Amino acid sequence: MIELETAVEEGGLALMGEFRSIQEANEYALVILAMNLDCWLRMEAGGQRYALYADPAFALAIREEFSLYAKEQSMPPDQKVEVPIYQSGMELFVLWAIALVFVFMNQTEAVTDAYCNSSLALFDAGEWWRPFTALFLHGDFQHLIGNLLIGGIFCVLVAHSVGPLLGWIAILASGSLGNIATAWFYYPEEFSSLGASTATFGALGILVGNSAFLAWHVRSLRKLSGAVIPIIAGAVLLGWFGAGGGNPQVDVLAHLMGFAMGALLGLAIVILRPRQAVPA
Repeated sequence: MIELETAVEEGGLALMGEFRSIQEANEYALVILAMNLDCWLRMEAGGQRYALYADPAFALAIREEFSLYAKEQSMPPDQKVEVPIYQSGMELFVLWAIALVFVFMNQTEAVTDAYCNSSLALFDAGEWWRPFTALFLHGDFQHLIGNLLIGGIFCVLVAHSVGPLLGWIAILASGSLGNIATAWFYYPEEFSSLGASTATFGALGILVGNSAFLAWHVRSLRKLSGAVIPIIAGAVLLGWFGAGGGNPQVDVLAHLMGFAMGALLGLAIVILRPRQAVPA
């Protein structure tokens, strides 16, 4: 306590707020701790009020966070939104993994030529199934394992976020749409590709679109800063896993297209799906 009083007197700490109850003071102290900052609580006026102190260098950011927290607390109950967590849908992922392994074990050059993504076959010959069937084909064993490991993480998180069935429909749709967009970009040049990575990064895009909107809406920030962190995190992961490390065989454009389509689908799902209000 002597060190706290000395720091306050010498200007080493700034007063962030005064509260009449220890419960309210603790709530705002948790806001500061959630920012990964330290704070100090002192009882004053003979126990009539509680003063909350913090590093003056972060005073502006802390007061802004206090203002946002106060707005959230003042919202009517029917405007507060509960973010649901669904089951992992692990059985669907296992089914997906079995399908990929089975196709890989039976994949021949003729199968690859007939079912890979192809710009000319899609737009000139009307072979509409190729953007979807290409998601089940792989160039080698390392390609397959990489998609199962990285894709497994993203796909399970999607199932947790939007639900297993809807999540997997969105994942496969984002991969197929990403393949269509990639083929359209190269058309009329001849282009072909294969692999589940378009759907893998589609799953990452779904997470970004979903979480960016929730970060903006649920916290009632109503400004772009609420969506920045999910977008930055998604971009970092896309660059980390999807850039290919300079490998010319890696279809970076397909990764980017799958990510973009997934982000749009994730945004559409969270906007169109009714959200459950928090009970009063």
